[in-house]
Formats: sequence, C-alpha cells, structure tokens
Amino acid sequence: MKIRLLIISFLFYIQLSGQNEIPGVDYRACSTSEKYNEIINKNPIIKALMQQQNNFAQEWTKQNYGKTNATNGKKTISYIIPVVWHVIHNDGPENMTKEAIEYEIAQLNLDYQKLNADISNVHALFSGIVADCEIEFRLARIDPDGNCTEGITRTKSNHTYLMDDPYSVRPSWNTPTRKYLNIWQGKNISFGAGGYAYYPGTVPDEMEGIVLIAQQLGNTVTHEVGHWLNLAHLWGHSNDPQDPANCMEDDEVLDTPNTIGRTGCRDTANSCGSVDNVQNYMEYNFCDLMFTEGQKQRMHAALNSSAGARDYIVSLTNLINTGTADPYDATPICTPIADFNYNKTFLCEGEQVIFSDYSFNATPTSWDWTFNGGTPATSNLQSPSITYNTKGIYSVTYQPSTTNGTGFKQKDSILYVSGFLADYSTAPFSDSFEDLPSFESDWWIIPNANFNWENTTVTSATGNRSIMVQNISNQSTQTTEIISPSFDLTANNYILTYKYAHAKKLSGGNDRLLVYYTTNCGKNWSLLKAKLSSTLATAPPTNASFVPTNTQWETDTINLSALSSFNNVKFKFHFRNGGGNNIWLDDINIDIATSIDETENIKSFSIYPNPTNENAAIFFKLTKDVKQLQIVVKDLLGKEIAPVLKNQYLKQGTYTFNINQQIKLASGIYLIEMIADGNRKIEKLVVN
Repeated sequence: MKIRLLIISFLFYIQLSGQNEIPGVDYRACSTSEKYNEIINKNPIIKALMQQQNNFAQEWTKQNYGKTNATNGKKTISYIIPVVWHVIHNDGPENMTKEAIEYEIAQLNLDYQKLNADISNVHALFSGIVADCEIEFRLARIDPDGNCTEGITRTKSNHTYLMDDPYSVRPSWNTPTRKYLNIWQGKNISFGAGGYAYYPGTVPDEMEGIVLIAQQLGNTVTHEVGHWLNLAHLWGHSNDPQDPANCMEDDEVLDTPNTIGRTGCRDTANSCGSVDNVQNYMEYNFCDLMFTEGQKQRMHAALNSSAGARDYIVSLTNLINTGTADPYDATPICTPIADFNYNKTFLCEGEQVIFSDYSFNATPTSWDWTFNGGTPATSNLQSPSITYNTKGIYSVTYQPSTTNGTGFKQKDSILYVSGFLADYSTAPFSDSFEDLPSFESDWWIIPNANFNWENTTVTSATGNRSIMVQNISNQSTQTTEIISPSFDLTANNYILTYKYAHAKKLSGGNDRLLVYYTTNCGKNWSLLKAKLSSTLATAPPTNASFVPTNTQWETDTINLSALSSFNNVKFKFHFRNGGGNNIWLDDINIDIATSIDETENIKSFSIYPNPTNENAAIFFKLTKDVKQLQIVVKDLLGKEIAPVLKNQYLKQGTYTFNINQQIKLASGIYLIEMIADGNRKIEKLVVN
C-alpha cells in the first residue's frame, strides 16, 4: 500500500451548495501535497522514518488487537494526554476566554470517547466500527518549571495575524513538546487556513504541535489532533479531494473505505466502489462525528511509539510531572499571571479610563492597582474607573492575588492625557529638535520595542539635530508614531511644513509616511497626507544605512485652512516599514498660509555617484507634470557640452537618467543644468 502520510494539514473554509449534497454545509479543503513533497524531496530520511512508523503501527496493532477490527470491550480511559493551549492575540476576539478553551477540551474528549451528542446519526454501514478511542485530554496543571498552571498561556503579539510559520508562533513560554501536546491558537493563517499539525517525529521538537485559528475550532481541533496522533486523511496524500486517482491511495487503516475525498455530506456517496465514510473526523466535511476502530488502533500505536515522544507524553511519569495524573485537579488555585486592559489610550483632562483584569493562570480573588497621575491613585476593585485631571503620560501597576500568590504587571507610558488649552496659541511655531528637554516634553513617541522615532545628532537639515527611524534592518510592517504638541489654529489660515529624507533599498520597498491630525485629544485621528514609497524617496536607492546629504532633504507643505475653527489640534507622524531604508524628519513648522509655493515643480535633484570615474546618474522628482524639460551638461564657463534630455514632456513622478555612457566626459568639474517649464536647478559633477 502507498504511504499516505502528510507533513502538514491546512484547512480552508469553502461554501458548498450542491444538488446532491447537504445545502450550505462548510467543508474543509487541503492544499499541502506541495509541502509534503518538498519536505521528503529535501530530506529522504523523513520519508524512510515515516515508513518505519507505518510498519511499527501495523505490527503493534497485530500484536495488541489481533487481526480483526473488534473492540477490546473496555469502556475506560487508556491514555491521558497533557495539553497546553497557547493564545497568541492582539487584544482582539482571538484572545479566547478560559471558559471557551475549557469547552474546546471538553468537546475534544467527547469526540475521542464516542460521547458526542450526534453519534446516533452515524450511517448504518459504519455503526459497527465506531470507536471509543479511550483517550482523554487534560489541561496541564504543572508548567515546565514545576509551577502551578491552568494549562493556558497568553502572549500579545502581531504573530496572531500570520500563524503560518511554526517558528513564529512560539513567543509564549517554551513548553517542551516532548512533555505536552501544544496547541498554538491565533487569529489568522494565510490563504484562509484553519489549522495544521505535524506527524510524530517528522519535524524538529520545537515544531511539534498544532496551530489553529480562533474562527475555526470545534471539529477542526479533533481533526488536527488526529494528525498529531498519526492519522492521515481518508483519500491519501494527494491533498486534492475528488481526484479519481485517490482511489488508488489509502490511509493505512483497514476499515476506512478508499475514497476520492468528499466535499459534501451525502452519506450515500460512493466514489471508489463502496460507500464513503463521509462522517469521519479525518474527512473534510463538517458533518464528521466518528473515528473507526482501525483509526483508534493506529492512534494507540502512535502513543506507544517513541516517534515524537508520544509514548513518553502519555507515560505515568510525565502525567505526574505535568499534573495530569489521577487524581486530576479540574479547578487548581495558582498564582495569577497578571495582565490588564483599558478602554482608551488617548484622553483629555478630566476624562475617565476603565481598567479590566486580563490575568490568566488563575482567577484572582483580590486586586491591587496603582495609577500614576490618576484619581484615585489606588484601587482594590476588579474593574476600576480612574479619572486623569492633568495632562501628561502615565503608567499603571497591577497586582492580582489568590491564596496561592500574587502576580505583578507594570505598563509604562500607556495613557496620553492632553490639556484643555493648546500648548501653542500663536504662530509661527518652529521646531528643529535642537532643544532636547523641550523635545522630550513637547513630543510624544508611542513606544514600539526597538522601532521608534529618536532624536539624533547624526545629521540634520538645519542645526545639529533631527529625528529619524532606524528602519534599514527592522521587520517589515512595523510601525512607529510621534505626536506633536497641540496648537490653536483659529487666528489665521495656517500651513504645516516639514523637511524629510528617505531612500529605498536596491531591491525596492514599500515604506509609508502618514500625517494625521486630531481635534479631540487623540480619540480620533484623520489623515492629512500620505507619502507612499513612490513619492517618499528623496535620494537614490541604497542598501547601506541611509544618511541624507544636504541636497537630499525635501520640504512638504500641508494647507491647514480646513482646521481654522479648531483651537486644540495635534499632529501625528506615522511611519510604517515596508522593507525600505531609514526615514528622517526636521524643521516642523506652522506658519501663515501665504508662504505656500505653487510654482516649484522639481524636488530632490541629485547626482550619484559624485565624484565618479565612470558613469553617473541623475535622480530627481517632479511634483507636477512638466511640458518641457531639458537636462544638459555644461562646463564651468556655462558652455553646453552635451544634452541629456531635450524638451521632453514628463508626468509627475520620480526619474533616474544615466549620463556619461555616450558622452565620455574627461576628468574635470561640470555643471548639470535642469530646466522644467522655466524652473532651473544646477548641480556640480566631478569626474575623476
């Protein structure tokens, strides 16, 4: 028989409404044959290992169950499996409650013990081989360090949105996979996947386990645990249900009929010469309700094999060490792992913030809060409401307790309170970031680990300081924000100007700089200006850490006339990493709107490399369409040496033109002149 083990099982939602199926029933679909083939092609040892496991399962079954599929008649629990459920969340609905997780474990036990409420609906042809798998799953009661646990961890991380990479979903405590069944649950797996699992011993220890998304649990958990226990899908490893070739495959289980793989719940479906077991948990349908005796035997074989340490996981020694042996404590009293949430981050003076207990690992019986800058400054309520009367940035400390101990959590700089009156009531306002104490008191940097705006003396557009984000080596999609002091804009129509510098990497990038404003202390932000990668770059691409020269700064202008009725306005500069280079800001000014320059159409006119001994390129940006643009090379006396462009029509955008490929300039100093609809720019070029 052909080996039909799969390395990974991805599950997708697809809606089915066919004439011969049950209308509207969701079904699972799998697309992992490529993953399977990729892994065994790269590592033939894994393929041989999988064959060894299959041989072991067959031999173990013969020795322990005989040659028939008859049940051993026991109505008991033969195997207990310790479980740790890791919640990877970003304070969204994917942060499942303890009660919801305990419900999933309870349902898992019903399915594996033939106690599910719909078991009476099994098709008559399979009623004689429906298995009580005699397996019980229990949330761990002792963690790897020997401490009391409820078997649930919680980690706030953006990984919840992309649970594809098994290595990326391990930010919670490093639970040994050779002691526990680890379930990592988050919000999303790409391509709509609902979950995946690995077969015993086919991956490194740190990858052993199951990954799920919160939107698709229930029988999906049962299905993925089946894979973890060495069960394959019913139609072979093609991962392509309804392929007629699947009739030639099998799952190495004698009592599951061969099938092409069903995508509906018609219980009389016949695809390979016999009625399909569409109600099997290892099918893709959501009408599944049973395992067979043969599948039970194969799972028991896996639990007696050293592959993936499944035999040790269910050993009495490990059950004692994980707190899952009898007598099992269903309601342990542990020390809380403190955490909390709050209903707002930005507020005006005099407003209230409601705090909520988000502790886990125990249900606290007392709560001890300390609120820096709040009124009252302390509280013993589970969910206190605290008033903040003075503008500033504030921290909170929380200590929940049980009779077993007290947890501790401090969150710094989480509340941003704005004053009723504007910080600056008259224009002009100008900040070149030279006065460090004023910068630190006026500007709010929203902390984001190691990805933040910072005041620096490395370079500047004017003076000695600017602000920048070290972006060249950071992870894509990270964001950082800096918030200005507040301004009264009611006296005149104003403009906001700022200087910026940025470069892409040679391989591109999609960085973005967004400018927002708020008129209600930050509770709501509205977009003023968006500069995406195509309009953000002011210098040629480079893979070196970008530090702008004097000519690589640009000035952007935003008309604020629409805000002339607001007397308390803040601005926010939001930068998002898209794989590009460093970003720099300087000279943020607010002035009367008459300073707007509507005629400028050339930005970032520069030449690189300069000096050069071979070829050079001209880099520039047009802020509007140009009807006539010319670029010429001149000597120091103004005599034209050669044209680069003559009277060209160019649309708004960023351009690069090469020079000296045909001109063959001799060593010396030259002038590169650009004229765009009458606007003239000149840069020197040194040829060595």
